[in-house]
Amino acid sequence: MALGPSLDKLGTSALIRRILLAILIVSLTIGAGGVYEILRNRALETASNDARLLLTSAVAVTSFTDDEVFHLMNQLPPDKFYKQLVPFYAANAVFHRLRETYPNYIYREPALNPTNPNDRPTPHEVELTERFQDNPALKEIEGIRREQGKDFFYLAQPIKVNHQQCLVCHSTPDRAPAAMVAEYGPSNGFGWAMNDTVGILELSVPITDELRGTAELAATLAAGLLLVFLITYIALTTALETALVTPLQRLADAADAASRTTNEHVTLPNSGTRELRQLSSAIGRLNLSLRKSLRQLSGGAPPPPETPPDKKED
Repeated sequence: MALGPSLDKLGTSALIRRILLAILIVSLTIGAGGVYEILRNRALETASNDARLLLTSAVAVTSFTDDEVFHLMNQLPPDKFYKQLVPFYAANAVFHRLRETYPNYIYREPALNPTNPNDRPTPHEVELTERFQDNPALKEIEGIRREQGKDFFYLAQPIKVNHQQCLVCHSTPDRAPAAMVAEYGPSNGFGWAMNDTVGILELSVPITDELRGTAELAATLAAGLLLVFLITYIALTTALETALVTPLQRLADAADAASRTTNEHVTLPNSGTRELRQLSSAIGRLNLSLRKSLRQLSGGAPPPPETPPDKKED
């Protein structure tokens, strides 16, 4: 099979250098890229675990308030409304205090039609809510979003109307506590029905520093690998040039010269690796055998033997 035209024109030295450079580039790409992906996935896994833990804690506060505190609202006078008894408000209040220590962690409970205007969804939150509405079997969504120049890992779960007591405050204004309607108005947070997905719980964990650190570590590793590869490349090409390429070129030049002269005293180089020395000796023997054959041919064929006297005709 013939070699490609570009390979036919390459010398041994250039071919070796190209092979080594190809190995360097592929190894550097796989090595640095693989390490970056491993570190990035590990950072995202850590962020996912943190988000899941905090979101579970928020849900636990909501569940506790719903089971142990919310029913106390029935014991209040009709003109009194304490938002501290509302499960979602309790979860937000607890997380607000948590943010005093971890200010970059964000907990949100946006709804498409919330009671509190502060819980109106952003376009990103509307999109997540609609995805849960379109796929009722979907339990959670996670991903990365960018906000105000920072990267966040988010974990979202649907808010579904699963208890009849939710409809006391969110079905129609006439069923809701009058004090709540007076505070938030008759059009906020109503129209909910059983099994509706009305919003989401979303916990966002900052990962900007982690991703930057991952990129910097991968870049440092890539620089180290590049330095090692460059040293290896220089050492290998120098060694191959000295031990293989240069002796092979000398042998090729000497063999070419021997094929173009009638001088019987052509000296072939006998340096380099063992294989090159064996090749030089073989070319020398081949040259000697060829010259002997040429001398025999130039002297003509030997004469045929004479016929014995007793065999001659009379």
